[in-house]
Amino acid sequence: MLMLHNILLMFHIAVGTAALLLFWAPALMKKGSLDHIKFGHYYANVMYLVAGSGLVMSILVLTNPLTIHGEGVSADQATQISNQIRIFSGFLLFLSWLVLTSVRHGILVLRCKQDRRPLRRFSHLSLLFVLFISAIVLTLVGISSGKTLFLVFGPLGLFISTGMLHYVFRATIRPMQWWVEHLGAMIGSGIGAYTAFLAFGARVVLADSGYIQLLAWIAPGVIGTIIIARQSRKYTNKFAQIKESK
Repeated sequence: MLMLHNILLMFHIAVGTAALLLFWAPALMKKGSLDHIKFGHYYANVMYLVAGSGLVMSILVLTNPLTIHGEGVSADQATQISNQIRIFSGFLLFLSWLVLTSVRHGILVLRCKQDRRPLRRFSHLSLLFVLFISAIVLTLVGISSGKTLFLVFGPLGLFISTGMLHYVFRATIRPMQWWVEHLGAMIGSGIGAYTAFLAFGARVVLADSGYIQLLAWIAPGVIGTIIIARQSRKYTNKFAQIKESK
């Protein structure tokens, strides 16, 4: 199990680094251009690998935390350390699911455009509902444990999942609203990716710097949410003006 986890970790780091770089290619390119579409597909495919490997690694750690991260742990500390490892791995599992759901939603919205029937299939709705439920669980764990990180990302997961579900089930959508939804979902996937990267990296590098470490974890979520709100407002107004001018 440890060998499998280490192999997956090396793979995860490699594809994760590629994803963090690829995120900016479609983000900075002209929207709708051939290069934007091409690099957007590259980013989505790599992110599926990132999310998949992250899910498997998190499940392995949750199954047997001390086998993977328990080197040097004494018998009297085993239970406490095991619980701490499981809690953090549960958070990384949540982030991996957030990334997977956001990428799939963003790509599927783009393919469906005005026809949202494929979004209402079980294969997609199951992702959204699991994200919604896990966000509630994360929030409750954050309340009971007082962990600020969980109190930020639990509500953020609720915000993202309820927004996706609202888009899927609302009676009607405005023309080009699928583009705004696509944009928000892909930025949301970037939030998850950068948070996971900083959560793991900052945990190692900034282990003794409490507030700085916490800031590194929370910054992607806060910044990403602001960007989603501003970009969504920008393109919603832009498309509304185009419609009025016709």
